[in-house]
Amino acid sequence: MMTAAAATVVALSAQTAAQAAPTISTKDAKSQVDADRSDAAAKTEQWNQANTQKQAVQQRVAILQDEIARQQAQVNGELDNLGQIANSQYANGAVDPTLQLMLSSSPDAFLQKAASQDEFTSNQTAELQALVAQESTLQREKAEAAAELAQEQQLLAQMSQAKTSALAKLKQAQSVLDALTPAQQVAVNGGGGGYGSVSTSGWSGTIDLSGISSAARTAMEAAMGQIGRAPYLWGGDTPQGFDCSGLVMWAYAHAGISLPHSSQADESVGTAVPSIADAQVGDIIVLEGGEHVGLYAGNGMLLNAPEYGYDVSVQPISWFHGIVAIRRM
Repeated sequence: MMTAAAATVVALSAQTAAQAAPTISTKDAKSQVDADRSDAAAKTEQWNQANTQKQAVQQRVAILQDEIARQQAQVNGELDNLGQIANSQYANGAVDPTLQLMLSSSPDAFLQKAASQDEFTSNQTAELQALVAQESTLQREKAEAAAELAQEQQLLAQMSQAKTSALAKLKQAQSVLDALTPAQQVAVNGGGGGYGSVSTSGWSGTIDLSGISSAARTAMEAAMGQIGRAPYLWGGDTPQGFDCSGLVMWAYAHAGISLPHSSQADESVGTAVPSIADAQVGDIIVLEGGEHVGLYAGNGMLLNAPEYGYDVSVQPISWFHGIVAIRRM
């Protein structure tokens, strides 16, 4: 009986182990994880671009709102002037019908009618023309502000959708990794040859900052201080966490240079560098079809915020898909 029981335990253990074994090959897992992370990077870029546009819209709305307030104050002032004249006339027993009409009708419609009938003085005409112009400007600015606010809401919806999609892809990639053995996870995450590769292999631990501009030096020193410290963070642009374009933007901000929080927008900043052979340390390298960006660290290496789950790192550029642009600030 004991022998039979032991055999049963062994059989059950073998069955459990077989059930727990990964059902996907390392090669297929790597392809799936890389694809999910690439999709997430694309959605992150969409979020970054929409966020940049949203911030610009918010600035325009703020300017318009200030102008609307100023124009409204001018319109109110003109109406107050007309109201004071009406009060003065009322105190004397009657309000001029022309003035009554000016206060009760739409200014532009009244101006057209009264001008054709020559019903009021040139001074009244000037006052009314000023009021009409101010009200026209006010209405135009209100319409512009409404359109800008509608655009902002649309961008917010795009950002929400992009974020949801990106996080879903990252979760999907993580679920694939969780189903692998530790050895397979290392092979998928650190084996080289793709966007998902994360390592400092081949890096001497030093970056030569000689012979580059002061702006590039300042940016590189800032970024180098985050290697192995700042984690990848979706949409991040501070040492609490960076995404790829957030790190580049933050680094160059230390040199007083404002860059967009967008890897695709980084394709047109500064001046073009013909090829990687001409690149200098601190140049901005855009890769992965415009979905990834980092700073050239020399010797074919890239200082970058690689992807979700990893810190700022220095990696071979050859591990990434083709270079889209090289820009020098």
